[in-house]
Amino acid sequence: MKQAGHHSQQSMVTGQFTRNLSSRQTQSATGMRARAITGGLLASLLAFILAGCGSTPPKATTTTPAAATSTQATTAQQLLAQAAKVQSPEKEKLILQAAGLYLKRGDYNRTRNALAEIQQQADLPDDQFIEHVRLLGRVAIHDDSWILAHGILTSERLEQQWPHLEPETEADLREQRAQVFVRTGDIQASLEERIKLAALLTDPQAASQNRETLWRTMMTMPADELQTLARRHHRRDVLAGWYNLAALGKNEQTDLQGQQAALERWQADWPRHPASLDLPADLKILRQLIDNQPRKIALLLPTSGRLAKAGEAVRDGFFAAYYRNLDEQNLAPEILQYDSSGDILQAWQQAVDDGAELIIGPLDKEKVAELSLLPSLAVPVLTLNYTDTQEGVTPDNFYQFGLAVEDEARQVARQAYMEGHRYASILVPAQEWTERSARAFNDEWQALGGKVVNYSTFRAGTDYSNTIKDAMLVEQSKERTRDLRRVFGNDLQSQIRRRNDIDMIFLVADPSQARQIKPTLAFHYAGNIPVYSTSQIYSGVEDAKADRDLNGVRFNTLPWLFDNNNPDKKQIDNNAQSSPVYSRLHALGADAFRLYPRLPQLAQVPGMRIYGATGALQLLENGRVEREQIWARFRNGIAQPLPTVVVAQGD
Repeated sequence: MKQAGHHSQQSMVTGQFTRNLSSRQTQSATGMRARAITGGLLASLLAFILAGCGSTPPKATTTTPAAATSTQATTAQQLLAQAAKVQSPEKEKLILQAAGLYLKRGDYNRTRNALAEIQQQADLPDDQFIEHVRLLGRVAIHDDSWILAHGILTSERLEQQWPHLEPETEADLREQRAQVFVRTGDIQASLEERIKLAALLTDPQAASQNRETLWRTMMTMPADELQTLARRHHRRDVLAGWYNLAALGKNEQTDLQGQQAALERWQADWPRHPASLDLPADLKILRQLIDNQPRKIALLLPTSGRLAKAGEAVRDGFFAAYYRNLDEQNLAPEILQYDSSGDILQAWQQAVDDGAELIIGPLDKEKVAELSLLPSLAVPVLTLNYTDTQEGVTPDNFYQFGLAVEDEARQVARQAYMEGHRYASILVPAQEWTERSARAFNDEWQALGGKVVNYSTFRAGTDYSNTIKDAMLVEQSKERTRDLRRVFGNDLQSQIRRRNDIDMIFLVADPSQARQIKPTLAFHYAGNIPVYSTSQIYSGVEDAKADRDLNGVRFNTLPWLFDNNNPDKKQIDNNAQSSPVYSRLHALGADAFRLYPRLPQLAQVPGMRIYGATGALQLLENGRVEREQIWARFRNGIAQPLPTVVVAQGD
């Protein structure tokens, strides 16, 4: 790969890449300066690898103290000092050794700086080129620069080197590629890398972890796609066996007994498959779940008062799933119902006295908080709302599940950051729940390495124009124009501009508010800034005429809203009399029934997800069930679901 033509091509790529990077960084002379320092250094390292890839600035990393006391650090410094005194290729060999030592001790800043000393990657011998790619890939992944990492790890020269690599080096690069492919949305490519990686791993623990990660990744795919891929692959192909197993795992999540029966049939068909010899952790305990699931369940929902309609909607969703389950199998729990609108402790105690083995509810946040203060629980409780604090101490067997706005906001932050944005403006109504959403976004955004440049609130029915004009600093631009014209005359040509230190907007608004806010952003020169929102922006009812002004807005939402083939949803639509506004609560009720028998499974298998009507459900260590929703975007006034990358445990 040292031909002159190749070197010339790389130089052309370098120039174009540098110009693109320069154009992006000069958009802001102040607000984006910190990003340019780190991002520019990484970009210079990538210039000889990438061909036409876009750049994602890396997040800031913690700087290691300059006075290094580690023997490794001292050795690395000595290697760099020696490198300064010798010529190529010995110079690059010493630099790579130093960078490798820095990486071992987790010092990504010094690793990056050391690699920057190598000016011409195209001139490196093959062994040095591979080491440079391996180290640089690790730095890019650490920096969440997934697009850049993709370019590093898929270069033409690397593709030619696979037959010549040592197994340990190849395994490291395969692992990196598997992570990058799943982060950039190429799930099938990630799975293929993990199959290749499995053949290289000799450590049993690493091999088991790779299989679990492969399984978690595969389970993020839609069930119909899994079935199609299973048919497409050769019958004895290892990947075909995985696809078949994942399809039954996905299709049978609502039916424990059906899933166990399907698993036994699969094992009979695939007796020598790696997964048959060592089942995924969540499938290993299916029989245990069936034997130990509760036979009597108490449902604590409000039947009177301000939440009566909401309670009815949740109950409709719960029983739709219950009766479908009853049709599919003989085993079904007895359901006891109690009104939670009164004394919640009394209702809870009555349910326990009546022999309930599991309690689902209440729905009211204040009553959830009351139960959370109990010193102990005689039986497990799955609430349908959350306490206000995530870190509060709760009793054992206390699980919290609901439609938390905080989950949605954190998901927006992760998605926008993964797509390369770093500087956010927050725009939310002046309400308590939306402020909680804004705080959750802000905390997650800053933890990732992003910066909130502006935070604005608005009141329903007010003039959104003034709020947006202030947020975008449009008035300051107008004042500068007026000042210049006073000095140079009215003939001066000057264009009014918005601030340029924002690259995404986090908007929380209901449909009527958003339909006014989005065009107002365009009016105030901010129409080209990507807008991300939460599920509140979409009513769930298609209205192309009313929603045409929302074109381009991306938002996360419940799969239920787009799953018109869901039998539970069909049953509710045919029998319930409630308004469409309660559709989300129907989904909550259906998922409560789907979730309760899986709680021990979720607790025992970290990272496992249940793919429900409200999203991908995962149990956190504090007993809270976190939802990862699907993504959608408005096009021609129609909300259309988008492919969503749900990162598997271990990536």
